[in-house]
Amino acid sequence: MLPPTAVIGQRTPAIALPALGDNLESVRPNRAEFDLGALRHNARELRRLAGPEAKIIAALKANAYGHGAAPVARTLADDGDTFALATGSFEDALAIRSAGVELPIMMFAGALPEAAPLVLAHDLMPTVYDLPGAEAASAAGAAAGRTAPVYVKVDAGLGRLGVPLPDALEYIRALQRLPNLRVEGVYTHLSFYDEMEREWARSHLRGFDALLEALEAAGIEVPVTQALASSCMVAGLASRGNAVCPGHFLYGVPSIAPSVADTSAFRPVLRSIKSRIIHAGPPKAGMRGLPERDTPSRIGVIPLGLADGYRPAAAGRSPCALVDGARVPIRGVSLEHITLDLSARPAAGVGDEVVLLGESGGESITLADLADWQGTRLHHVLMALDGRLPAHYDDGDPP
Repeated sequence: MLPPTAVIGQRTPAIALPALGDNLESVRPNRAEFDLGALRHNARELRRLAGPEAKIIAALKANAYGHGAAPVARTLADDGDTFALATGSFEDALAIRSAGVELPIMMFAGALPEAAPLVLAHDLMPTVYDLPGAEAASAAGAAAGRTAPVYVKVDAGLGRLGVPLPDALEYIRALQRLPNLRVEGVYTHLSFYDEMEREWARSHLRGFDALLEALEAAGIEVPVTQALASSCMVAGLASRGNAVCPGHFLYGVPSIAPSVADTSAFRPVLRSIKSRIIHAGPPKAGMRGLPERDTPSRIGVIPLGLADGYRPAAAGRSPCALVDGARVPIRGVSLEHITLDLSARPAAGVGDEVVLLGESGGESITLADLADWQGTRLHHVLMALDGRLPAHYDDGDPP
């Protein structure tokens, strides 16, 4: 019988491999390329929108939106303009700490009350939104001989998680009576996409601002107060809070409709997804599912598929890849392979590069293209790909 084990997360663990140099990539020639210079650029643009006094809390949830929590955290920490980090993943928080990043880390709500000692032990700040969670943090602080800093999540209208806005003032009063507990921050989240939802967010921001006014009138000092995230910042909404918590736009991933605001100043941090052809040649007679008139004269296969996070096209969509600067149709996606129509590229052969996201010879495929072909949203594409491909980071131009 195997001994019981504790596994954090389900990403493929690191494996010690022999020093094969460049030959290692030949085993499965797929890669995701990230541009840390674009990350710095986006952070500076968000700073401009936030103003010089605002505290920047960078949202690194979901492995930094699939971009790698540790390298993103290191880059932002080195840049020196980030006040704190925030994530809902304990695994990601440990990876950030293991990378030597000492910035404060606020944990979005997601743990049971009994996790409080573990969270505090790793110098993380838990989110609380009910009395059991707060009491557990207080007890963990007492056991550790320290004051436990917590953030209070307020539900200002999203209806997902948090202490209801009308109850927030009395809840925070109750927290002040708990020993070994300090309310470090109060925050909410009001995401939106289009103009109608923007006005909904604007009206609910007024409710959160009223809470901040009530706290001030009651003499309750809270160091960090935050309601604005990426969508609100880019759309020009305002709040009395002294902090902002950008996510999507930090990675150059638009989260609002083009009609709401111009988002062209932001650059995608995920620069490209690439593979190489492992087979090229004429197809076998009678390719399954294709009429004879639609059968390619030449096909290519790359070793990247569902297992790597690439999803098949939705009905009626026509996905493509780039080979030598030209678009070629994708004819099929299986567990570990994608089949390409190379009819227009008869010279393409084994070893040639295939770009599934990014640029080649003046042509480009964007994250928005992938989302449209797959019939989903931008961050859903990122989450499907998260941790599935070898990641390569370009440090980019210095800030």
